Amino acid sequence: MARLLTHTWPGNVRELENIIQRGIVLAEDQTIGLEQLPSYLVQTAPAECFEQFFTGFSLKEAQKVMEEKIIAKALQETKGNRVQASKLLEISYPSLLSKIKDYKIVIA
Repeated sequence: MARLLTHTWPGNVRELENIIQRGIVLAEDQTIGLEQLPSYLVQTAPAECFEQFFTGFSLKEAQKVMEEKIIAKALQETKGNRVQASKLLEISYPSLLSKIKDYKIVIA
């Protein structure tokens, strides 16, 4: 409901009507969930996403938080391959190893 209320609805009532109809068709029960909504409604805005895991004002701390998240994401994308992850991140392999150790990132 929150996603529907915060959307600007450039397509007006027709867009809302189409999304509700699509949601009804795709819903497995009587509730339309996020899974039935188009991806542009479900995606979290960058500011909202950032505020979920960082609430302070320190740029140094924010950089560390973001760096850790991006490194973890790169490792997940490469299925734990640190050489490929360092290339994705555009940092040296030794630098990546150092950051993995500093942030205590567990590679699954």
